[in-house]
Amino acid sequence: MPITSPFETLRELDRRCRTNSSGLPVASGVIDDWLGIGFSINGIPLIAKMDDVSEILPPPEMIRVPGVIHWVKGLANIRGNLMPILDMKEFLYGEPTEFDKQTRILIVNKLGVIAGLLVDEVYGLRRFKPEELRQEAEQEAGSMTEYLAGIFVDQVRRWNVFSVEKLARAEQFLRVV
Repeated sequence: MPITSPFETLRELDRRCRTNSSGLPVASGVIDDWLGIGFSINGIPLIAKMDDVSEILPPPEMIRVPGVIHWVKGLANIRGNLMPILDMKEFLYGEPTEFDKQTRILIVNKLGVIAGLLVDEVYGLRRFKPEELRQEAEQEAGSMTEYLAGIFVDQVRRWNVFSVEKLARAEQFLRVV
């Protein structure tokens, strides 16, 4: 048996591994999951695209702005930026949100509209396969229906997909005076 150096032994091992390997599997057509933030307005479970929500905060101190529509709760200083805080329940259903320990602000930035949306509660991150999106509309959503873009269903509930883009394009949402 010939004596080989450690380097030659490693070279031979590398050659045999390369000869006998089948290669790594190739990822073909990998589809990313649909990620969203779950929340509720008026008890209706909603989910917004993760890309549409930049931050979730407890309600900040707000300064009331005279002459604006009733669902504009005021302006808040969020990380050095003045931002309107908008009560989504009051905008959609005419009833103000009751502040409690679950009440949160969703910071959105879509189509140049930067605002804090006041919601009842935030449930956190939810993940779905894009093919699980159903195009049906929730029957009991009322005036929110025009801002919905389908439904995802998991083991716990039906999540209405809330379209921040549709909201940012809505004339009645943009007109606050």
